[in-house]
Amino acid sequence: APAKTAPEPKPEGNKALQVVPKRAGFRRAGYAFPDGETVIPLADLTDTQYEQLTNEPMLVTHLVDAEEPADN
Repeated sequence: APAKTAPEPKPEGNKALQVVPKRAGFRRAGYAFPDGETVIPLADLTDTQYEQLTNEPMLVTHLVDAEEPADN
């Protein structure tokens, strides 16, 4: 049997996942995605959620630099 490619591990560092659904209101990994982009800090995602989101054909995902949290 052909070897299964290992899932892409969640990257280290201060990154976020930018998610744009192909259909507004699409739900995956406990999140609902309205029309337009949603940015989720990777720190808020488990490895499983990251895998589900990045492998979902209905979602277009990009890795972006997370915004620095504002000091209040």
